[in-house]
Amino acid sequence: MVNSDGAMRFKWVLRSGAVCLLGLAACGSSGAVGDAGALDHGDAADGGSIAVDASGVLPGSVRMAVPAYFAPGPEWQRVIAAAPTVGMVIINPANGPGASAVSGYTQVIAQARAAGIIVLGYVSTSYGQRPEADVIADINGYYDNYSLSGIYLAEGPMEADCTSLEMQYRRVADAAHARNAQYLAIGTHYCPTYISFSDLMVEFAMSWSDYQSYAVPTWMPSGSPERFCHFISDVPAAEAGAAISRAIANGAGWVFATDQTQPNPWGQLPVYFDAELQAIRALSP
Repeated sequence: MVNSDGAMRFKWVLRSGAVCLLGLAACGSSGAVGDAGALDHGDAADGGSIAVDASGVLPGSVRMAVPAYFAPGPEWQRVIAAAPTVGMVIINPANGPGASAVSGYTQVIAQARAAGIIVLGYVSTSYGQRPEADVIADINGYYDNYSLSGIYLAEGPMEADCTSLEMQYRRVADAAHARNAQYLAIGTHYCPTYISFSDLMVEFAMSWSDYQSYAVPTWMPSGSPERFCHFISDVPAAEAGAAISRAIANGAGWVFATDQTQPNPWGQLPVYFDAELQAIRALSP
């Protein structure tokens, strides 16, 4: 995958847990309705604030997708409890499905799906260079071991390879659907025709500094945020609102920002997870 802020008319703001509109209302600070009518929900767990530009956002069009590349435990329970704002989770037990089922994953997958969360299994495709048989083996491994909603084909084609690799990705997609995958995500910024045989394109999964040079594809249809996802790592707490706002402005309906860094920025939740969650939840009043 690869690798403007416009004029803001108003913002949703989370300040120590309070959600309000900048310029239209003042945030309270004691768990009560403030003078301007903003409801204070109490202190956020991290004590910080996240402001998200809500200009032109349709209610319910933005949700959180979490690349949960960490073992089942308390952080998984936080993610599951965040449904329906968290609407999608990607699992990655062993850089793929692993050799056999792990009971902890079986349990959290069942809990997440019962909460209405789409659960996808991570499968590396190495930008189309991984052997097709290995990719399909991972897909089958997930469905042999777990009951998933679908598959995420990560590290999809680069621009020069879209056409030459399309039939390969179509065959892999067919293999996933043959195992009753109901949802298919592909990681690529470059290949517009791939949207015809996938449900979601993860167009970005890199750092906040890389995101500064990200440009929306000219082919990207407007009004379809549910078809596009942006994962942004290395985002300081003070810039989390700007990152989420930019992802929304860039047409992504599935978003996730984290302060975590390489080698595995998706290995734990960000410090500001609760504040990010409330800020996105506020977009669906």
